[in-house]
Amino acid sequence: MTLTSTFHLRRMTLKTWTLKTWLTFAVLCLAQLHGLPSAHADLKPSEIAIIAARGSKSSERLAEYYAQQRGIPVENICKVVMPRKETISHEEWRWAIRPEIQKWLSENDPDRNLRCLVTTWDVPLRIESDKKDSPRLSRYQEHLVGERTKRIKVLRDIVAEFGLLAPGIGLTGDTDRPSAGNDSSMADSGDAKKTSEIDELAQKLEKQLQESQARIRQLADPQQRQQASMKVQQLATAGGGIRVLLESLQSRIQADKEGSTQLQVEFERLRGMLIAYAELEQRLERSAPSIQRDSLLLDTLSRSRGMIATVKWIDKQLKTVTKNETNSSFDSELSLVLWRDDDYQLLRWQPNYLRPEYDNSQLRDSYPTLMVARLDAPTLELAKGLIDTAIKIEKEGLQGKVYLDARGIGKLDQSNVSPGSYADYDRALLITAKGLKEQTNLDVTLNEKSELFQPGDCPDAALYCGWYSLGKYVDAFDWNPGAVAYHLASGEATTLRKKDSQVWCKRLLEDGVCVTIGPTYEPYLVAFPRPNEFFALLVQGDLSLVECYYRTKPFNSWMMTLIGDPLYRPFANRIVRK
Repeated sequence: MTLTSTFHLRRMTLKTWTLKTWLTFAVLCLAQLHGLPSAHADLKPSEIAIIAARGSKSSERLAEYYAQQRGIPVENICKVVMPRKETISHEEWRWAIRPEIQKWLSENDPDRNLRCLVTTWDVPLRIESDKKDSPRLSRYQEHLVGERTKRIKVLRDIVAEFGLLAPGIGLTGDTDRPSAGNDSSMADSGDAKKTSEIDELAQKLEKQLQESQARIRQLADPQQRQQASMKVQQLATAGGGIRVLLESLQSRIQADKEGSTQLQVEFERLRGMLIAYAELEQRLERSAPSIQRDSLLLDTLSRSRGMIATVKWIDKQLKTVTKNETNSSFDSELSLVLWRDDDYQLLRWQPNYLRPEYDNSQLRDSYPTLMVARLDAPTLELAKGLIDTAIKIEKEGLQGKVYLDARGIGKLDQSNVSPGSYADYDRALLITAKGLKEQTNLDVTLNEKSELFQPGDCPDAALYCGWYSLGKYVDAFDWNPGAVAYHLASGEATTLRKKDSQVWCKRLLEDGVCVTIGPTYEPYLVAFPRPNEFFALLVQGDLSLVECYYRTKPFNSWMMTLIGDPLYRPFANRIVRK
């Protein structure tokens, strides 16, 4: 098994995994790293360009110092005029900074040999959201509203068709109920919330389904009864998808005293289809929002969970549009600087095409992605120290202990976990601990209590990942030089400069950490590199820091930023694998 297939394991049917499978995955993350394609290893200094703020002596000098220390050609320093502030507008990025960097790249790297960019002191940290009335976002919103209108009409038609089945058959107590197709309460619900509308429609659909089934059971003609039952199944599937058929089959199997193998075979067939659709849905949800993506996703939802699920998904997506999640970290947007402006939608994220699943995909060539790391800190001295410490430590190897701070909400063999959920990421920390303990000689401490590590709990610290203390660093660590640490919380890289800020990235750097990762805005858990993947690559020692990061981060044009020397290899000269 190669590393690529190992990474794909996580995307399989998580609900069916056993403890043995999970432990095998933890081991494989560490044991199969030699399967990395050579084309994605061994980042060279000549493949790095440094982005400095033109006119900032501190920025330019830091860029020159890094180039000198790492043997990066001085002509690989790109000096760009940019505002001296941590947060810039999207207009400043799009119309001023981005074109200047693109121009420099086209003139200085026409053959596209550069693989990595390094941002330095005084280069902005964050990019604000685009305007809410941007033409692209407005078109996308109009498309979603149109899709919703059409699907609501289909659902109303289904409700009406249920009412036409087995006409003339009366039900006790139901003679005064209005027909579903002429229900004025639904027709006049324009002032009701959309969520209330779809919930009411779902209840109406369920009610009409039950009533039509009751009427059909009273039909005297067996042929009419069979035809009407088939129509009910057809309409129910349109409203609720394969899931409805699966539930119906399960009821029939439970009631079948003879134990028909044919029913069981059909049940397993439909169950397999539902699992496949669920996996496709997860993959599509992680891809970038677009009209094309949404079309496929809605079709998948319609088949698996029916028309009602598609409307609920559209409502959720419309809320996302209203929130205007088009902001990002500067570095994450910079990764896509080689893309054309019309190549991607700013809403939410873009896939990271440097991940292993794209190793043999043309998408990586069609959408060239640059790795980006940041040499920055609360003070210029600390920023310079990131370079000096990395170079010193990688000569002898990072020493110290591993601390993993879970919350006690995940289990290794948890069968009902959703990818990207709290339990999923808590379990990722458990997998990390298990893998590192079994496959390396590192000293690993795992905390599974809801309380975080407290002051004095973590001496001799070298590696850390944990959660959850939002914007409030807990000084529980004595960091060794060269330490690598990140905290899973929503805004731990919102600033590196605000004096009184307690966000984790800033405070970790002040406290002596050499590498950290964090979000500049709310990223959602799914945006973080999974610790079991990231640390598995890091302790192997073959890849540079920035390669480990880009092999494991899910998205670009999103919120995350990596702070540290991109060439740093803390375990290059210290073998920790058993």
